[in-house]
Parts: sequence; structure tokens; C-alpha cells
Amino acid sequence: MMLVLLLVEACSAPPEPQITPPQPSFMDAGKITDPVDHRIYADVGPQNAIVIEWKADTSGNTSGYVLYRSINDSTVDADGLLAHRTTVAQLESSNQLIEPLATSFKDTTGIVAGATYWYQLQAFYRSPSNNLHYSKPTPVDITTSFTYFDRDQPLFPSAGQVVNLNGSPLQFRWLDPDNGGRFHLIVQRLDNQQFVWDSVLSDFQSTITMEYPLTATPLEQGVPYQWRVKRVAPYGGSTSPWSMFSITP
Repeated sequence: MMLVLLLVEACSAPPEPQITPPQPSFMDAGKITDPVDHRIYADVGPQNAIVIEWKADTSGNTSGYVLYRSINDSTVDADGLLAHRTTVAQLESSNQLIEPLATSFKDTTGIVAGATYWYQLQAFYRSPSNNLHYSKPTPVDITTSFTYFDRDQPLFPSAGQVVNLNGSPLQFRWLDPDNGGRFHLIVQRLDNQQFVWDSVLSDFQSTITMEYPLTATPLEQGVPYQWRVKRVAPYGGSTSPWSMFSITP
């Protein structure tokens, strides 16, 4: 009997390796670029939305991510996770060669102006035996929060407007419900999707005007364009709707 037990033990499979994925990190929030925004930003759509982006793990130890959120509360429990968290997304790929693992998520659940949303990310590795091994969660501080502001409203050119320039530069004008701040204005050509001009500016008025500069790519007659403006605050902001227009000389 003793010999049989020894043989069974000798033939049993070794324990499965415990693989812990690396701690994920959000994208750099310091850059203001379009069309690729970094880390967390407010997007436009049928609903208010905050888009969260993070860096991809290239080690091969991560098979998915869990994204947590807390509203107006950054309290963290002893395990490092948000104390009053809700899970807003669980993203996973069973074969990353066929389906690359997502590194962004658009949160559209109950996003309202004036609230501050705290986000936290945790990677996991799903082993062949279907066990989950979690990384440490991202630390929660001001860099993982986002305050959603009221959207700015384009006033001129308004949606679908044909603008007669009469030889003068085009003047963009918009209304900011939060009475000023830092803004990023973007102009896109619709027939070829080219971003023809953008500018970051600061102002402290509720109605703001920005002139299309002579040094920018000239606007062409009859070509469809669209423009929008983003309100950019430290770890907060919002994006106006796109407004389409065309010009005549």
C-alpha cells in the first residue's frame, strides 16, 4: 500500500504557477491632443461620458482588467481598493493575438456635471484552470479623479451654417457655462478627416471668440468642416458637440 501511494504522488501534476500581472497605470494626463486624448477626458455623444485610457501590458501576464469607480469619495480600504467602489467594466481577451486586450473604456453611467469621479484599475491573469490572479490596484489620488464640467456650446459657426467671410478671417464663438477657463479648439475637414487646425487658449469670459489664423491651413470654399471646443481643467473638463459649417469667400 505504501508503494502505491508513493507512485501516485510521484505521478501527480506540479502545482500551477501563480502569475501576478503588473500593476496597471493610466495614460499621461498632461497632454492635450486630438484626436487621441490621454488617460481621462470627457467626450461628446448622446450621453455624457468620460473616457478612461491606460497603458498596455506587454509582459503577457495580463489577460484582463477591472475598472472601478467612486463618486465624490476617494476613501481607500486596507486592501488598496476604493471603499465605495462600483465595478464599471471588466475587460478580457482569451486570445490577444486575435483580439488585442482593450486599454480604454467609455463610462456613460450616470455622468453628470459638477460631480467628481474617482477611477481605479486592476489587472488580472486568468490561468488555464480558470483561477484569477490580481495585480495591485492603481493608487487613488488626484491624478485618478475627473470632474465633469458643463459642456461648452458652439455659437458661431452654428451647425450647418454657410459662412460668408467677405475677405475677413473666420471668427469662432462659443458659450462656456462655467464662465471661463482653458480651452482647446479643433477644426476638422470632413471629406478627408484631416484636422486642419487646433489651438489651446485661456480666457475668463463666458462668451469666447477665437480667430482662425492666417498661418493655419486655408479653409476652402464649399468643403465641409466641423469644429468643437474642449474645456480643459486640472483633472477635469468637458467637450462641446461638433458643429458643421462651410464657407464662401
